[in-house]
Amino acid sequence: MAGVLGVIFTCILVKSILQASTAVDHVPVLIWSSQRVSLKYSNPAEGINTLELRFLMTNKFYKGSARKWFTFDSLEIIQDHLHTARFNASISAPAEYSYHCQLVGTNMNYASRFIPANKEAQAWEIHISDFQIQGFNIKNNMFSYASDCASFFTPGIWMGLISTFLMLSILYYGLLMIMQLTTNDRFDDPKGAAIFVPQTN
Repeated sequence: MAGVLGVIFTCILVKSILQASTAVDHVPVLIWSSQRVSLKYSNPAEGINTLELRFLMTNKFYKGSARKWFTFDSLEIIQDHLHTARFNASISAPAEYSYHCQLVGTNMNYASRFIPANKEAQAWEIHISDFQIQGFNIKNNMFSYASDCASFFTPGIWMGLISTFLMLSILYYGLLMIMQLTTNDRFDDPKGAAIFVPQTN
């Protein structure tokens, strides 16, 4: 069964101490003790009785960076306890940080994508805006500093840097040309003999 999943605002916290899930201003906030976090919805759309979203995360130590990173490995959408659509994800952040992305989903233009991993996933489109998740090391039920999916060098920054470099290059070239200017060795003296330039045909 085809479907479109759109979530306006999603915040997920996973904590080592098991606590009840809460919602503030229609923003689902989950606090869980496992690497597998589930959001369950009843009658979310016409023709769908139950819908469960499972977020599967791991926390690993990497020797290269000498620190722990949490990775959001996959998302499962279970419809009516029958159909399971599985999506692979490649979302990661340092274990002490949260992960934030403005747009997450199956669209190719999104910075973080869910890639369909089975046949059932081909029928789903996922669009999540203002997505933030933290799997481990949560303090005071608050997100830590967010590792954002947007790269530091956005197109606007690149345009500014390239334009500035181009203008500085032109200025530098102009200054070099001005410094290369030389004065004449001999000037026309009004009291002396005139400078004679022979003209030939």
